[in-house]
Amino acid sequence: MSIDEQAFQLWRRAPAAQRSAFFSCLAVGLLVHLYAFTNIVPNCDGLSRVYDLQQMTVSGRWFLHYASALNSFTQMPVVIGLLSLLFLGLAAALTVDLLSIRSPLLAGLAGAVMAAFPCLGYTFLYLFTASAYCLSILLAALSVWLAKRGRWGWLTGAVALALSMGIYQAYASAAIGLALLTVLGETLNPSATVKGTWELGLRLVATLAAGALLYYAVLQVFLSVKGLELLSYLGMDAASAGYPLDQLPRLILDAYKQVISFFFLPGAANAFTTPLLALVDLLALALGAVCFVLCLGGLGWEPWRLMGALSMAVLLPLGINFGQIISPYAPPTPLMKYAFVLAYLAVLMLLQWVDRLALTRVGLLTPAAAIWMAVLLLFCLNTNNLLYTASAQAHRATQSYLTRLYARVEACLGYQPGMEVAFIGAIPKEQLQVQVKGYERIGHYSVPMDTAAPGNKHIYYYLRDWLNIPLEELDEETMISVAQSPAFQEMPLYPAPGSVQLLDGRVVVKLREEYTPKSDFEIAYEHRR
Repeated sequence: MSIDEQAFQLWRRAPAAQRSAFFSCLAVGLLVHLYAFTNIVPNCDGLSRVYDLQQMTVSGRWFLHYASALNSFTQMPVVIGLLSLLFLGLAAALTVDLLSIRSPLLAGLAGAVMAAFPCLGYTFLYLFTASAYCLSILLAALSVWLAKRGRWGWLTGAVALALSMGIYQAYASAAIGLALLTVLGETLNPSATVKGTWELGLRLVATLAAGALLYYAVLQVFLSVKGLELLSYLGMDAASAGYPLDQLPRLILDAYKQVISFFFLPGAANAFTTPLLALVDLLALALGAVCFVLCLGGLGWEPWRLMGALSMAVLLPLGINFGQIISPYAPPTPLMKYAFVLAYLAVLMLLQWVDRLALTRVGLLTPAAAIWMAVLLLFCLNTNNLLYTASAQAHRATQSYLTRLYARVEACLGYQPGMEVAFIGAIPKEQLQVQVKGYERIGHYSVPMDTAAPGNKHIYYYLRDWLNIPLEELDEETMISVAQSPAFQEMPLYPAPGSVQLLDGRVVVKLREEYTPKSDFEIAYEHRR
């Protein structure tokens, strides 16, 4: 058999639905995120990550370093974009198989939504980790897929989940949500039995539990070998002191509230919902509810199916927002809410089961689903590119501001190349303020608005790594000493004349009246390994 024949045979083995999900994810992802893949649009974290080894064991991400090696630890948009979409496309193929979506059309829509969901746009603002995070999504889907495949698949699935969490713990929510939807789909399968469904559920629970335990065990080994402690990021350090079990009821309630707010409350924190999206989500809820009732009715309202399906549906919001339970000390950010896309995939799965059970006699179902999906994808396209547009504008503003600022440094009387330069204070917000009202709805610390350099240290990052000016940040003691000197106190604020002066053999730029010392977290983060 020739190479071409072998390749064609391999291609034919892949079900049409999985091929559709994979290529739809690639195509839509490329179109939606094209700007991010052809430009470098940094947020404040990205300023110092042009090249970074991603040693993030101190944040519990012990596998991130190895996953980031695929793009040579460098922010290369095209390479990262290609890897990200390949991983996400494979995750989409596994997901439609898990959800028993056999229709190429519905599978293609599932892949499109997975690629266009705006939480992924927030991820691409952290371009330096984007491909690794998409690999984490793939590993989360793979863990559930392996567990479903065979009796002992839960063991290999646990390893995949541990690696996924080792890249970013938040994607455990994707595995949990997929597991719940997999069991929900099994309750709607006419050939499924009570025993088989229970066995599948227990296998998935074993995978999730074993994967989490394996992740934690490996983390402890890394911390011990490297002699590290977890940073205070999102309360990670508090996790080593024990889980706040007494707060669990409140956390569960908060998890449900956050899901409801995310989909149905315009202007909610850590979300991007508008009145239009709230209407689209209400239509999705109605479609899902109608399909749910039709499927169970078509199967004769068997008690075990009814109870099983209802249980999975009720647990789904908690599963996709399990990040709030994993990290109980801080609310999840949009970056951590990618698993919320499973709410839309649940509707597609229910539409598939209505079709497979020959229950399409409801005439309005198909056009309503088409309108819902068209508007949803259009909203996702706009929201992602609103993120990129706002961030790009902030980047341009930062470049303009700091270029002019450093020109003042070089024009300072007595300046010599190689001199130390002390920038005291961050860029004043009133000197760089965005005027575009449309940016308000995507406002979040992940999204640069006024400037990509919000802190004192970011000025040095930008000058050194983005403008190629060989300037090193001064140590904390020197910065504090300069800010407390009488000569500094008498200086006016930049850009007034006299705001850039030569003091004690170094150029001093006064942006604020006081210098804000770095937090313990910032200092520990800079020494991570």
